[in-house]
Amino acid sequence: MSQFQTDIALEINGICKTFPGVIALDHVSFKVKKGEVHGLVGENGAGKSTLIKILSGVYSAESGELVINGKKAHISSPIDSLHSGIQVMHQEISVMPNMTVAENILIYDLPRKFGFYMDDKIMNARARELLDSVGLYHISPTQKVGSLSLANQQMIHLARIVSTNPSVILLDEPTASLTSNEAKELFAVIQRFKQNGVAVIYISHYLDEVISISDQITVLRDGRHITTVNSKSVSSDDIVTAMIGHQIKKEFRKPEVYGNEVLRLTNVTTATLIRNINLCLRQREVLGLYGLGGAGKTETMRAITGLDSVLQGTVSLFNTDVTHSSIAKKLRQGLAFIPEDRRRQGLVLQMNVQENASLGGERKYAFGGILRKKFEANDIKTYVKKMRIKSPSMQTQVSVLSGGNQQKVIMARCLAHQAKVFLLDEPTVGIDVGARGEIYQLISEIVQEGSSVLLASSDINEIMQTCDRVVVLSHGRVAAVLDRKDCTEEKLLMYAMGMGEENNEKEQFA
Repeated sequence: MSQFQTDIALEINGICKTFPGVIALDHVSFKVKKGEVHGLVGENGAGKSTLIKILSGVYSAESGELVINGKKAHISSPIDSLHSGIQVMHQEISVMPNMTVAENILIYDLPRKFGFYMDDKIMNARARELLDSVGLYHISPTQKVGSLSLANQQMIHLARIVSTNPSVILLDEPTASLTSNEAKELFAVIQRFKQNGVAVIYISHYLDEVISISDQITVLRDGRHITTVNSKSVSSDDIVTAMIGHQIKKEFRKPEVYGNEVLRLTNVTTATLIRNINLCLRQREVLGLYGLGGAGKTETMRAITGLDSVLQGTVSLFNTDVTHSSIAKKLRQGLAFIPEDRRRQGLVLQMNVQENASLGGERKYAFGGILRKKFEANDIKTYVKKMRIKSPSMQTQVSVLSGGNQQKVIMARCLAHQAKVFLLDEPTVGIDVGARGEIYQLISEIVQEGSSVLLASSDINEIMQTCDRVVVLSHGRVAAVLDRKDCTEEKLLMYAMGMGEENNEKEQFA
């Protein structure tokens, strides 16, 4: 046991917070020890985000108290939170892309000489130490942050947090945009935090990940504290049951009677990663694209849509060569792409539900150059209802919806555009377990009505639960094509890691 385990870093005592018509937090209490990783889980709407905002000073609690390192803390602003020793790494990366790495890291306390000029020498030396502390040995303090990958930008944000010597660090969905190797690097940094006596609150929808990295796990449901348990004594099923109040029964989707071929890739190669990709999707089929981080799942979908240029090979949609067709033409032919980063690439967060669901529908909703607003509203309402989107109204700003409902808004848009081939890239990333089941059910309904789905995911359970066949990618190539009856976790992982005998597109449609 660590020398820090006997001391409490953070006490949350009877915290309450309400909004009009909603009790967001109802007398929530739990403790986090120094040198401990404390998992915080719950469905969307359970109160996690509200609690994070109270700890970070965005909201003020209406009652209850926060005790940090044995002293009562009064947090009413982000500055109060920072001075109290709390730092938050939000899911949305917070960096200044046009500034250098060193300037980003030391933004809270830029070293000066003569009281005015920045001391670049001292700044870069300090930044070098902080970069090394989070494993970024290969990054130069003088590089512009905008030139770095999202994963490196996230770690630079973490280095900035380290520069303030915090007592408590909150990590909100920290691996959502990381590959498996990048996630391992983050976990190594978290272990160093533990050794230094820093308390870490780890928030994630990836329950196996939470159980693996955490010492204790607290479950919230409907704004209430349900339980705090030792992570070594529970399974992911136990956590899910606590989160939703009942057990979830895993049901595998029943395959439909397939129709004709709707999408085919033949020896597709791009400049980004993928090489000689072959696959075929049929009507009323869910075809999985499985692979580890960097396998080429997203790149394959970008090649199909035309976001990445195809250097070699062909893409056929409904038996028509669309390899070099415009994105707009492919959309008109019934192709729909729902990207992994729904907030940045799939939605306009400042617009409402109706506006987001009707994006790109100008041809459908306009007549004589005039938008038929009533027709648009009635049409979108049909698809909002079909997707079972939970929103106060269609005029609600989409940014306030849960991740699951945001995903449904994009799916409603695709249906409004009469899409027949859906490309879903990591469709349940950042979505809680209850909402995932709803997304899987909607996928089944879409397929039953005659559409087809190409689903890319690094979640083995998701792939096995939803897909009829699985194309396994490894290092940008097809490693295997498997029927669901032949899929096991071991076999999928073996092919994904490049350890299986190559089985590139030996498809049998009998």
